[in-house]
Parts: sequence; C-alpha cells; structure tokens
Amino acid sequence: MKHLKTAVIVVLCAGLCLGYYYYLTHRGAGKEEALSEAEMIITRNLEKSYPKTAREVVKFYNRILKCYYSKEYTDEQLEQMAGQAWKLMDEELQEANPKDAYLESVKNDITQFNKEKGGIYSISMDGSKEVIEKTIQGRECAYVDVTYSMKGKGAGRASQTYILRKDEGGRWRILDFYQP
Repeated sequence: MKHLKTAVIVVLCAGLCLGYYYYLTHRGAGKEEALSEAEMIITRNLEKSYPKTAREVVKFYNRILKCYYSKEYTDEQLEQMAGQAWKLMDEELQEANPKDAYLESVKNDITQFNKEKGGIYSISMDGSKEVIEKTIQGRECAYVDVTYSMKGKGAGRASQTYILRKDEGGRWRILDFYQP
C-alpha cells in the first residue's frame, strides 16, 4: 500500500511538471500572428538579432520601407520604425542624416507618396544576382541590388543599389544607395 501511494504521488508530480512545461512552451503561441507588420518591425531587438548578411540588412530595411507606405501604423509607430531603419545605417550616413532630420525626411516622402496615391506593392532582390563584395580603403563593402514595383501615378519598376560597409563589430551597415 505504501509503494502504491508513493507511485501515485510520483505520477501526479510528473504530470504537474509536464503540464507546467507545456504551459510555458505554448503560452506565447499565436501572439506573433496578432502583431501588425509595424509592431513586428518595432519589436525586433537589433542589439540581439541584427541581420547577419548585407542582403538580410537590405531586406529588413526594405520591409520597413514597405511598411512606411502601407499607412497601417500610428505616428508613434512611424517614429519607432524610422528609429529601426536609422540603426541599420553606417555612422557616416547617420551623421549626414541625424535621427530627427531622417524622421522628417521619411514623413515628407510618405506625404508625397500619399499625394500621388502611390506605394510599393512588391520588393524583390534577384536571387540569381550575387551580392558583390569589395574592399575599399581597407573596409569591407557590399553592393545589393533591389527592384521595386510601384503603384499609383508613378507606377512601374525602379531599381536601387545599396552600398553597405562593415562596422568595427562586423555588422553590415547601409552606407549609401543609388539608382543604376
């Protein structure tokens, strides 16, 4: 009888432990689905999960751009998204575009897009084109091409090449961009 009592207690404790483990591993399930695109961009911790490659940096930056023109966010969220985009920039580009000036520039671009009833409906980075990496003045640089499909008055396609440079911590940062 004593062994049966001990076995029942052990089984109950094991069941409680397994139930608690299941609760802990599934309590956040579904939360990310409930987040808007703006919230997903804002909540990404770039200190802990900075994009690993030049291509991933450009991909995340363009995800932010697409969200800017979706108009599905608050003014506070726009400011926070612009802050995330600014963190992807090289120090040299940040100095040329202080945070406040960058935010105003973003707001002006969005206003212009809204006047033209335009937007970005597709962003593609051709997988067949490799990222070109070069060493310039002793620093690693990368060139990433992006194609935008636009809607509205200026409908069509536009291309842009992003120039990135590795910082002292080995992270790729956007240095500049141009239309080829």
